[in-house]
This record gives sequence, C-alpha cells and structure tokens, in this order.
Amino acid sequence: MQPGSVVCVLSGPVVLLAGVLGGCSFGAGGALATRRASFADFDRRARAGKAMNVVFFGGSLTWGANASDPQRTSYRALMGQYLRRRYPRAPLTFHDAAIGGTGSKLGLFRLDRDVLARKPDLVFLDFTANDDLSGTDVQTLATYECLLREMISQGIPVVQVLLGFQWNFQPQFDPKALPRRRDHLRLASAYGTGVADTFPYLQQRLEEKTVTIKELWPIDGVHPGDAGYERFYETVRDGYDQAVRERRTCTAPDEPVFAPAYRTRRRIRLVAGPLPAGWRREQTFRTSMWFDGLSSRWMDDLAVCDAKDAAHIQPIRHEFTGTFVGVFAEADENGLAFEARVDGQLVRYQPSPKKPAQDVWPANTKRFGKGRLFIWRVISTTLPPGRHTLEIRPVVPAGTTQGQLRIESICTAAP
Repeated sequence: MQPGSVVCVLSGPVVLLAGVLGGCSFGAGGALATRRASFADFDRRARAGKAMNVVFFGGSLTWGANASDPQRTSYRALMGQYLRRRYPRAPLTFHDAAIGGTGSKLGLFRLDRDVLARKPDLVFLDFTANDDLSGTDVQTLATYECLLREMISQGIPVVQVLLGFQWNFQPQFDPKALPRRRDHLRLASAYGTGVADTFPYLQQRLEEKTVTIKELWPIDGVHPGDAGYERFYETVRDGYDQAVRERRTCTAPDEPVFAPAYRTRRRIRLVAGPLPAGWRREQTFRTSMWFDGLSSRWMDDLAVCDAKDAAHIQPIRHEFTGTFVGVFAEADENGLAFEARVDGQLVRYQPSPKKPAQDVWPANTKRFGKGRLFIWRVISTTLPPGRHTLEIRPVVPAGTTQGQLRIESICTAAP
C-alpha cells in the first residue's frame, strides 16, 4: 500500500487531503500480481524457528464474545496455543483484528491498518456469519473476495473460517439455506485457501449427542460459551492442518469469481487536512462498552463538532470517485445524528428491509445503553461509476446542548 492523495472539499476551497490508497493488486494488462502464499512454506519456516506473525481477522466470534476469558478460551486463543505447541522453536506473534458486529465491508477499509501493517505470515479470516449467512448481494461478496485477493497477492496464506449461530443447527440445519457459506466455499475452491467449516462439524456432534445446543450456546444464540469456542477451535485446527498436509498454495485467479473487484479503496482521515468551521481535532475515546469495540484500537484522531456550537458548524463535503462510500466514526449515548447527501440528493438510512427509512443517520449507542463504541455507516454501495460529492451535516435538535458528532474517516471504493 502506498500513501496517496485525493481531492477533498471541506465546505470551502479544494484542498489535497492525504489518505490511504489501496486496492486489489493487479499487474500489467489487468492480470493479478501475486506472490506465493504457501501453507507448506509457513509450516517449514515455523518449524525452522523463524519469527512469524499470525492475524485473526473477523467479528465477535473471532474476538470471543461470551468466552469466560477471550484471551484464553476463544477459538482464536486456543488456536494460538495450538500453534505454539506445534512450532515450539518459532517466536510467534498473534494479532487480534476482530471487531464485533462488523463484516467485510468495514474490513475492506481496515485491511491496511489492522492486518497488512502487522506483516502477517498467516491470516485466519472470519466474516461469513456477519456478512449475513442468508445474503446473496454481490457488493458484500465483492468486498470479501477483495480481502482474499489482496492478502493472497501479497503472499499471505489464508484460512477461511466459516462460523454460524445457534439457530443454524439441529432441525434447522440446511446448507442450502446458507448461500453465504456456499459462496465462500466456492471462493475457497477458486483461491485454494484453507477452510474451517464449522457447520458440518458441529451438526455431526449434535446429532451424535456428544454435545447439546445449550452447552454450546449457554448465554445467547449468537455467541457461544467456552464449549462452543472449543468446537470452533477444533474445526479451525483441522482446517489448518489439512491445508498444510496437502501443501496447499493460495492463488488468486486472474478475474474475480463473483463481481468486479474493488480495485481502489480509500480511507480518508479527515484530520489529515483543514477542517470546516465548527470542527476540531480530538483523540478517540479511551473507554468502551466492550473491549473489541474500543475505538482507540481501530481509529486515529477524529474530526469532532459539538451540539452547543450548532450555529457555527459547517458541513463536511468530500469529493470522490467510486461506487461505495461509508463513514467510520465513534459515539456515546448522546452522539449526534447526521444527514448524508450524495450529489445533493438526500440518502436515507434504512437499517433493514423490514424497517422504515429515515432522513437522518443515527450515530449514538442508545440501543445498547450508556457507553462508547465505534460507529460504521455504509451510505451507499450502488452509486453509478464516476465522480461524486458526499456531504455530512450534523443534526442538532432544537434546545440540545449536549452531544457530538465524531468522525474518523470517509471510506470509498471503486471497481
């Protein structure tokens, strides 16, 4: 990844704003530029005692929500313990890059900072569940596939970790009802990745009655307890061992399997350039509702405006080229909502197809209670190719003097 510059208009004259420029790697003529991403090479170097970096990239099931001690009893922790036993001579460093409640769309803009910057020799990639197991939209597939292409092109072997929820098993178990799992397995075949498919593994043990649903998910239906994470770990361990045993080498095909790849992506940190009136630079919060939601782990400094300064706050305007645009921010329970306009047209917020759309985009943590978390809002994934302008305008209700809008970056991508 090389630093780049993009044109950004912050409610005033055009300025150059430094940002991260990246994308799925292609060589001359559009063919993918790739290096060898071999499990056998990783195994050989680790056995020889080479220092190795391993990254776990995913959501809350990778972090280990509901584990009694995520640093010891999550599948991630158990897999780290296994690799240390398997490679006693190698100094292994494990990096946690898992944020609960997020999928590959945000992952696309975290890849450089939270994964590639760690110089990984091996990556375990989650997101199948958080990308919606019943989903089929091509934009989400494109972001997940771009993650695979980018890592593999840089010589990093990847184990795809396919995780599920309580309601996906026992009488409800039907692989055909999980198109995201099917499509990610198809990508595994096309890219030659390692595969840790928890679905048949857990279902078999449930049918054998060696474990029960309640033992696996004792607290809620999303996040397992220690027994569930141990089963996840067993699947991941076996998937990794199989990839090594088969001397598998990950290779990206010349063309994407599902959709045109996002060849460019940009995470524009607003404080890298001049800010509009009413905005200032601040550090991220240093406390959060839960550890993987601690925004200081995932963000740099922020652009912040206050409700009490409502009369003086100018909108943020950002010019970009692409079809995808999102906002990465943080908030507490008093966080201000905002209006989003693309090319002058209001873009409405609709959290799900079953819920009505609304004119403003919430940026607070009220649904969880009182506390601080990151905020990720995908404004659009289906813009027509070409040049666009995003405008972010904070919404301050009359009489409100508390609350802030705290934005780290605007994220854009183009196929």
